[in-house]
Amino acid sequence: MRGIAFLALAAIFSSGVAMTMKVANAKGFKLGQFLAVNYLVCLLGLLAWGAWQPPDLDSPFVWLLGIFVGFMYVLSLWLFDRAIASAGLALSTTLMRLSAALPTLGSLMLFSEQASKYQIWGLILAFCCLPLASKEPLHFGKAGKAAWKGTIWGLLLFAVYGMTDFMFKVQAELAPLADPNGFMMVIFGSALILTGSQLLKGPPPGRPCLFWGVVLGATNILATYFWIRALAHLPGSVAFPTLGLGVITLTTLASLLVWRERLRLVNYAFLTLAGVAVCLINLS
Repeated sequence: MRGIAFLALAAIFSSGVAMTMKVANAKGFKLGQFLAVNYLVCLLGLLAWGAWQPPDLDSPFVWLLGIFVGFMYVLSLWLFDRAIASAGLALSTTLMRLSAALPTLGSLMLFSEQASKYQIWGLILAFCCLPLASKEPLHFGKAGKAAWKGTIWGLLLFAVYGMTDFMFKVQAELAPLADPNGFMMVIFGSALILTGSQLLKGPPPGRPCLFWGVVLGATNILATYFWIRALAHLPGSVAFPTLGLGVITLTTLASLLVWRERLRLVNYAFLTLAGVAVCLINLS
């Protein structure tokens, strides 16, 4: 029962990350300053959590991997912001969760893991339903330029977020003894270094930007904390698809009810097929 409660909280706070990014996009915050405040809060949260010890200095691979993941974190949220502006919250969040297909595929190809028939069908379905994610019909010419732009942002988000997730698999396989808290310190510290200079450029961030930046950082930390607790109580075959479906459901409802986003019939088909694909990919 505790595992289900932790999983529900992880889904709520993970959805909160996506919704906070939507708020920042709608309010037109300077993205660099907004992300810098977020990563500063994440770093302070880890320090308060007791994660003050970085990885062993004799492990350059862990440091390099953490720095790379920090860069990918920043790039992922930047692409998420672009995707929200072009395709909306529901479709962008679903593409992020559907990107679980990429680390699964990478594990099969690079680490010789065995795939079940469910995972194979899930991978096929994930890639087959991608063309349905466009907010507008795709066609050539000036009229279709906006639709193609939104699709490109969405596909880039799918690729980058999936690659970022796969880096955690790389760390687990090649540096399994690395301290998780120390590894996260390097990740968030690198992300803060990349974005921190934005706080010094131009006018300082206003109170709304600071407030929502703190909200984003807090939801980031809480989503991570409850996700770790959920995985300690539940098998991955239950936790991963449930989290993915929970986040897709909550953000889709928010996009329809709060931001009044309009989806085409094929977009609803995409959301449904993506949810099925997420379930299949995480079944073993």
